[in-house]
Amino acid sequence: MPHRGQLGLTFTLTIFVAICVQVFSSTTRVNGWVNQPNYRGTFDIIWTNLVTIFISTYTMLCLNVPAAADTYLRRTFRRFLWMCLGILGPEFPLTYAAGQWSRAKHSVAAFRALGYDDWHMRHAFFADMGGFTLHPKDGPPFPLNATQLHWLVENRFVTYPRISRQDIEDKSKQDTFTKVITAFQVGYLIIQCVARAIQGLAITTLELNALAIVVCSLSEMTLDRPWSLTPLDFIDENGPGYSVNVQPFMKMPVIPANRPIQMIPNDRFPMNPYGIQEYFLCFATMVYTAIHVAGWSFDFPSHIERVLWRVSSLVLFGITVAFWVFETTASWTRLGRWKTIYLYIFNRSGLEEHWMRMVRRTPTARRESHQLPLPWEFASIAPLAFTYGLARFYLIAEAFAELRNLQGTAYVNVDWTYFIPHA
Repeated sequence: MPHRGQLGLTFTLTIFVAICVQVFSSTTRVNGWVNQPNYRGTFDIIWTNLVTIFISTYTMLCLNVPAAADTYLRRTFRRFLWMCLGILGPEFPLTYAAGQWSRAKHSVAAFRALGYDDWHMRHAFFADMGGFTLHPKDGPPFPLNATQLHWLVENRFVTYPRISRQDIEDKSKQDTFTKVITAFQVGYLIIQCVARAIQGLAITTLELNALAIVVCSLSEMTLDRPWSLTPLDFIDENGPGYSVNVQPFMKMPVIPANRPIQMIPNDRFPMNPYGIQEYFLCFATMVYTAIHVAGWSFDFPSHIERVLWRVSSLVLFGITVAFWVFETTASWTRLGRWKTIYLYIFNRSGLEEHWMRMVRRTPTARRESHQLPLPWEFASIAPLAFTYGLARFYLIAEAFAELRNLQGTAYVNVDWTYFIPHA
């Protein structure tokens, strides 16, 4: 027979559970700050998502080798700016990474065509980060990218650098322990969101933003000719890039004016990724924007906030779709795929000549760095970029504003025993 004290404790717990069910239900909204530890508090929601966002954007960054004269403060500030970019628009660092991947693959193919079979992707990434430096006899040293190094080796101005992948790995600043922690935290967030959806518990827009960011976070000679960044601009201009081309176009301050440049810019526009890189990038960016659209039917504190969320998420998704439509159209034009389809349907006898012409031509039409951006390009892209930025800013702001008035079940913890098979 239960003791009177036990009955009293049971009765108290029953009342507490009943109150929690009544307060934290899908039909009620909870105003203000909610404390822990009996249920999922406001601090828990904020802390878990901010930590996930921070470590995801931190570990996904692999910035280029800094200039020798860069101070610790400058390097830290540069990393902070790129972390902010990874939070405001994680698809942009992802796009740069996909372009670097494509550039590295081209580098591997080019070096192996010269007979250097030990040149691997890690070498290519290291070179494009500015890992190799040229020391001319009559000029200051400057970093080489993989394309410039290939030209120098091919024309025997320098010897092929004999450096192993293990040596490059030793120079890596990425901490394996940090990566493990990141994987654990990211996995927990994904499982948490899936479990809450299965059990019908509210998912906050802050969690939706964090989940979207995680998806994206899963780089001896003197020439008698003018040059802009390094004397090897005629091989590869290390551009175009935002700081090198767009900022001067907008009359804004640019990267340090020292020439030749002492580090390869991190904001160098990526080359057009082809094949698996292009498909992966398209899929990731579409998923990133679609995650925000998934909040279409969320219960927001006010009607206007729901409308703004829907409009903003559709703007992100629509601009991303439009970008890929135009990018694919332009890419297929450069690669001659539209003409290939036309010839296949109407004139198959001309296919072989067309293919041979495409193989012989230069892969991309190259413009001088000072010609970029063209006024019409800037005029067409700037409004879209501004609109995209406003929409993204609102999604981030709403993720925090919503915490003032959440649906009750947002504070209910996942019942993990629900997923354990039992009789």
